[in-house]
Amino acid sequence: MKIIIDAYGGDHSPQEIVTGAINALAEKDGFDIVLVGKEDGINAVLQTLEYDKTRVFVENATEVIGCDESPTEAIRVKKDSSIVKSVKLLKEDENAKAFVSAGSTGAVLTASVILSRRIKGVVRPALAPLLPNLAGGQTMLLDCGANVDCKANWLVQFAIMGSTYMKEVCGVANPRVALLSNGTEDEKGCALTLEAFALLKDDKRINFVGNMEAREILSGEYDVVVADGFSGNVALKATEGAVNVILTNLKTEIKASKRAKIGYLFMKNAFKNLKGKIDYNKRGGAVLLGMEKTVVKAHGSSKAEAFKNAVLQAYNNSAINVNGKIEQALATTEGV
Repeated sequence: MKIIIDAYGGDHSPQEIVTGAINALAEKDGFDIVLVGKEDGINAVLQTLEYDKTRVFVENATEVIGCDESPTEAIRVKKDSSIVKSVKLLKEDENAKAFVSAGSTGAVLTASVILSRRIKGVVRPALAPLLPNLAGGQTMLLDCGANVDCKANWLVQFAIMGSTYMKEVCGVANPRVALLSNGTEDEKGCALTLEAFALLKDDKRINFVGNMEAREILSGEYDVVVADGFSGNVALKATEGAVNVILTNLKTEIKASKRAKIGYLFMKNAFKNLKGKIDYNKRGGAVLLGMEKTVVKAHGSSKAEAFKNAVLQAYNNSAINVNGKIEQALATTEGV
């Protein structure tokens, strides 16, 4: 198996991206990597690392797509960019099973959808990050930006794909699926969510538990939260922002007095454990569910540890063929 790596995507490329990919190789057998980007820069980083040279390949790409560029225009014009060349390799090489990038989210999504292949029957792929919840597990939120405007039947597909992922990858036996809305009552929501609610309620392929409010995303009461890409993206960023504000203010208060600093010493392990639970560096990236081959979008600010985990996530997803299982789930109509 080959995993295609966009070596020039992200804020800390190529140093941290290449290092993370090499660290993933050292941790797990069963796959090779193809590093795509400016080969001089990639080779300069590789020269500083120890690794199995039989498992590492370099594919030159002279251009880089920035986060400030129009994704559609960029992939059309920058045909020799690391993202475009990576996705083409993913499609054309039968041994390539996954693609990982910390680059422009819009360009990664657009290139993957336009230049690669979807799972049979998928109308729209969905970007699906895993969020830590209060129960100590993870909650998948999808869609988080791949589809700003959605139709109700798309949300049903998102629910089936997310539920299958949580079963096969995260080991959740009967994932609880909720619909993001402005209230928990059945009649709450806009025209889209009202229509989607009725379809989700009648679909026996999923364990639909009803509407939920955004404040409950991290409660641990839900395993899959379904939303249109606009609402899901807003909910995700609002959650990330709220967590950041709380942690920043907490640090400020601890530094404000000697008494608080002494108290911190007694709670140091608790704070360390909390940081570990919410640290994205340990969780890999967001999967673009619905693609024939695995696509993982790592955090733009990923350093070596975060990117290593995104590569291992891509490997694990491909090794268990979660995309094949999603195709089977979507094809099942019994009891719907």
